[in-house]
Amino acid sequence: MAEAAAGMEWPLPAVLCPVANFCFYSSAYLSGLFLAALGVRRYLGVAFPLHLRGPARPARVLAAVAAIWVLACGHCSVVFVAE
Repeated sequence: MAEAAAGMEWPLPAVLCPVANFCFYSSAYLSGLFLAALGVRRYLGVAFPLHLRGPARPARVLAAVAAIWVLACGHCSVVFVAE
């Protein structure tokens, strides 16, 4: 928003440019990956109802969430090394 308001020139300190890009793209990746994980879970619940009885186990859910965060943040961390 600050860049658009300043006529498409970065008005903030140069250190904040990759941080802003990281936050923007990682949130986009995270939302897409969480929606994909939800879709996979629902598909498996419909396709294999006997194997997935009851609620999901918290340890598996936390492992999946951690894997999604590591994947998205690892993929978006390239903005810190590339100009």
